[in-house]
Amino acid sequence: MRILIVGSSGMLGSECKEVLGRDHELITPDRKEMDIVSWDQVIETLQDTSPQVIINCAGFTDVDACETEDFKVRKINVEGPRNLAQCSARFECRLVHISSDYIFDGQKTMPQPYFEDDTPNPLSAYGKSKMESEKAVRENSPYYIIVRTGWLFGINGDNFVKSIIRQAKGRKKTLLKVVNDQFGSPTWTYRLALQIKKLIENEGRGTYHATAEGYCSRFECAEHIVKKLGLKASVQPRSIKEVKAPAVRPKNCLLENRLLKKQGLNIMRDWKKDLDTFLEKFGDQIIKESN
Repeated sequence: MRILIVGSSGMLGSECKEVLGRDHELITPDRKEMDIVSWDQVIETLQDTSPQVIINCAGFTDVDACETEDFKVRKINVEGPRNLAQCSARFECRLVHISSDYIFDGQKTMPQPYFEDDTPNPLSAYGKSKMESEKAVRENSPYYIIVRTGWLFGINGDNFVKSIIRQAKGRKKTLLKVVNDQFGSPTWTYRLALQIKKLIENEGRGTYHATAEGYCSRFECAEHIVKKLGLKASVQPRSIKEVKAPAVRPKNCLLENRLLKKQGLNIMRDWKKDLDTFLEKFGDQIIKESN
């Protein structure tokens, strides 16, 4: 299968490149070669390469910066996916679009998760842009897979897991204050790439939730990382209200992989198992790179 990956150098895109490259022919243009906000570049690339599947891992993902970068966010997170969707329809190739748990307001009582057919109600500019990106995809292509996910971590790019390791790596006892009233499922980008591969190869269609099984608070996740790596740090809980960030975050970020399970396609593992595997494989490397 010929697969075009947009954003192949990012945290998720690089994992998709590794996983899908084992069995499929990949096209991985950089932004200079194909900027998704340019209709002409998208059309020309698809005409030249004739992919059977497009995976859109590109996006403006700085949640706080989204609050003040409306024009840029709309271009990358909404108009870009619309261009890809229109080209998907025109060339009759499938489009896999990555969306976010932040399209929901997080007001469900814990531990009730959000399902694929729940009504979105984003709290932030980022969440709103991802909601609008989904609409743009659905309205412009009949050949789409939307994958909602959240709390991603991986070896490439910045993420919560790497941030905790960097902060806790000091020789002296370090105090980390971490939010204890926001809940989600830490999800390894490698596992998500495997799930995307399974969806593509099994001709999935529609909107799916794909996060790790189980859940925790940010605080519990940080404690687990520190303990697993034997870092000299103390983790102290604090409320999400104490974090004075520009963007409002949902407290309940739980997504249930209901459609994946219904179709017998769910391969997502418990968050602790995947996080432990990741830390065993990359923990020392991240520590060394932080010195």
